[in-house]
Amino acid sequence: MTPRLLDKPVACEDAQLNIVLGVSGNPVAYRDGKWRTHHSFGRIVDLLAARVRVLRYHAAEITGMTTEACDYALDQPNISVCTWGQWFSSQRALRQPLRLIRDYWRLVRASDALFLRGTTPFLWTAHLFGRLFNKRVVHWMPTDQVAIIRAEQRQMGPLAKALAVGYARMDRFLVRLSAAIAGSHFLANGREVARAFRSPRTHAVVSTSITAEDFHVRDDTCTSDKIRVLFVGFIRPEKGIEYLLRALPLVKSDRPVELALVGSSAQFSQEKRRLEAIICELGIENRVQWEGYASFGRLLFGQMDRSDVLVLPTMSEGTPRVLVEARARSLPIVATRVGGIPSSVTDGQDGLLVPPKDPRALAEAMSRIINDAALRKRLIQQGRERVAGLTVERFVDLVLKLLADRPLATRESGIEIAADETVATRSH
Repeated sequence: MTPRLLDKPVACEDAQLNIVLGVSGNPVAYRDGKWRTHHSFGRIVDLLAARVRVLRYHAAEITGMTTEACDYALDQPNISVCTWGQWFSSQRALRQPLRLIRDYWRLVRASDALFLRGTTPFLWTAHLFGRLFNKRVVHWMPTDQVAIIRAEQRQMGPLAKALAVGYARMDRFLVRLSAAIAGSHFLANGREVARAFRSPRTHAVVSTSITAEDFHVRDDTCTSDKIRVLFVGFIRPEKGIEYLLRALPLVKSDRPVELALVGSSAQFSQEKRRLEAIICELGIENRVQWEGYASFGRLLFGQMDRSDVLVLPTMSEGTPRVLVEARARSLPIVATRVGGIPSSVTDGQDGLLVPPKDPRALAEAMSRIINDAALRKRLIQQGRERVAGLTVERFVDLVLKLLADRPLATRESGIEIAADETVATRSH
């Protein structure tokens, strides 16, 4: 039987902050004797736990898709994991409002400070409970759900989409209102998400999951007999993979250009079938490889190190971690100019940015990187330098400073957070 609560975590005696930190974030799964979550949040949880006395992690438990969604084992002995049921969607969570609100109440009461991630139903109540019990709250917003729903191209009728947008707007309003009442801090992935959650305590950041040990130095790519273009991400409609497929035949190169698609399609098998039909339509079956899911670390980095350029043709994003990871592995990048991506990538300096839904622009950018060695080497070097300060350790430093209510520097630890940018969010 899966344990619901690890009641006796071993307290960290030399903690930087002598507090019990309550955390609400990514779903968890119990497998092989350990609690697991997605690596992008698990690394942050472990690093936070190493610097507080006790960390209480509250999250939904999932039993399916554990390989893709929960690929990181939580290691710190002072982490207590408490689950609140098995659900993996907002629609299912909305069926149990009293339970969720009760569990947020308990999380706040049992903690000295709170670190929240994303938007789950009724999470806004944690801000109000934090205000009631005088607990400091830092809320990390990776994306703006309103923008994501609007960009979606899934099989959703007009009425269903309007209702989904309406719910997301209402939830965003309640989160902003309750955070204002509580005096909470927002960390928002990119300036666009920061504008959606604007407040005097909103700070734009770049999402990251890399550590200093994850960097790999190489001077150049595109030096072999074949060019390998890489896409990394979930195989779902808003990732814009269709436009990358249509761009592939338009790329100008004196060598064969192949495309590797790395990512899970478990949630969107219909989208994979649609993309396969496009591949057949374009006659590029022999040039596209479905690599499946690659877990963070050796497998994912191996895919990057075997590739020549990474392309992210997405239609809606915060600040994608994969763009930081690719530059850390000395891989030149092409991405669309949407969401928080311009906050993470400067066009022509550490990557090339193109409009969304534009196969020709994608092809031209890929052709430039493949055929212009000087440009390519500059993007590689400046890309690696750009993300040198965007490590998960720096992000955790920032979270702890906000929890301790210490003043921030103009550019904190290399992360995209600036005093003038924080002020600017007040005027929008």
